[in-house]
Amino acid sequence: MVNRIEKLGKWLLEKRGFRVAWFAKDPQRQQPPEEALANMPKALAEKLIDSINDLPLHPREQKVVSEAIESAISRWRSHPEAAENSIVVVADPVSSISGIVISSLQTVGSAIAEEEKDSDQPPLKVNLLDWVERPADARTIQRQIEKKLDLSEDKKAQLDQETQSDQETQSAEEAQPDSRALMVIPDLCWCFLRSADGLDGLDYLQDLLPCDRTRFWVLGSGMVGWEYLKSTIKFHAYCGKIITTPKLSGEDLQSWLSPVVEQFDVYFPETGLHKRFQNRNHLFEMDVDADKPIEAISEVSQEITASVQSSVRSLKKRLEPDESKQADNSPQEIYFERLADISDGIAEVAVQMFIKSLRYCQIKPKLETSKDKESESEKSEKKVILKQVSESGSESETKEIEKKKDTEKEFRLVATTPKLPQLPELSQDDLYLLYSLMLHGDMTIIALSKSLGDSPNVVNNQVQMLRNVGIVEQQASVLKVNPVHYPRLCRELSRNNFIIEAP
Repeated sequence: MVNRIEKLGKWLLEKRGFRVAWFAKDPQRQQPPEEALANMPKALAEKLIDSINDLPLHPREQKVVSEAIESAISRWRSHPEAAENSIVVVADPVSSISGIVISSLQTVGSAIAEEEKDSDQPPLKVNLLDWVERPADARTIQRQIEKKLDLSEDKKAQLDQETQSDQETQSAEEAQPDSRALMVIPDLCWCFLRSADGLDGLDYLQDLLPCDRTRFWVLGSGMVGWEYLKSTIKFHAYCGKIITTPKLSGEDLQSWLSPVVEQFDVYFPETGLHKRFQNRNHLFEMDVDADKPIEAISEVSQEITASVQSSVRSLKKRLEPDESKQADNSPQEIYFERLADISDGIAEVAVQMFIKSLRYCQIKPKLETSKDKESESEKSEKKVILKQVSESGSESETKEIEKKKDTEKEFRLVATTPKLPQLPELSQDDLYLLYSLMLHGDMTIIALSKSLGDSPNVVNNQVQMLRNVGIVEQQASVLKVNPVHYPRLCRELSRNNFIIEAP
């Protein structure tokens, strides 16, 4: 069990690592000059991107999902005739539901393996739908599911016959223990296409789920795709427990991103209103475009909201009797609380906004903390270098090296107030296209054109326009909605009566 799941998990990490790579490397996306990666030295930007991509799944997400799966499997193995034989894990469409399910199953698989050592139960067979993308031809989905999950036509016919008869089906308790199997579909959204014949695979699974109690199903799905399946074919009525990945708090995000913050020594300036008003020109120094009044008003409102929230938290801290909480890094805590608020607690959205909020700039000496001061070892090293240079070179070279070293220390990554970008102007056709991408998680041009009922050329032209404004991203042939636009796009689709659950 563990070997096959680990193999797919490694593939997902290597090939589906879209967390920051899309944001940084989409060749047709021109980044605004104020964004972090535009002005950051190339080597530093690449190192930052690699560090973000190396972040593991958030421990809280993995814990919630793995505990739910392990508990459901344990109940089924103990009472197969009575317990539910499936569990569905639902996540936001910009999150990697396949990665979440596979990573959680690795933990569950280790726990189950330990239990099997201490009991007489045979190892639980695992049938894994280890697709790396949706089949190119939606008409072959059902056939490929049968093959990958070891479900022959004879078994399907037998299950249908047993369902139609009035006799009770053979109970799982009477079945041979070694006939039990764990059926894993990491992403249901790859098992259908919103087209005339694209739901055949889901119809087939829907018939299988309640029939055979010797199988336990672990299913993953994006939230938009799940809402669509609930409304169209009532798929949820055939499933057991349904869990949703948890929303992350500011504290969760802070602990998750702390390795990156420490590695790059990110500076968090004071954002409290009581500090900002010491500078009368603060609001006038904001980067807003007078030719775009709606965007300018949004920038100002987000800035004021962040300032008020940080000031309230600052006041609470002053009144808080717990000295341990007063010792917290207030500006950093304020930043991550703000990040959690506007990202709706979604890790993939938060990490994009974290990157976009960073600036590579020079810090004034008065803003430097004790952390920025040279340690004794650095001072000693500097003296040794200067001594060597003075012995071998001129005095001017010594001063130039010293000046250069001091100048370099003044440049740091600074975390500015995180803000949601404005949605570009979108037509109804654009909304339909974006809804299809969110429905399926990611798609190729061919699959997207079949879903929309338009020619590939027409869809491709529309996609390129959406890529140019940054709301759609592409790596190789795979298209996906830019996570940083997800919160506002989700609400926009909801206002336009699309089948979607707005965060």
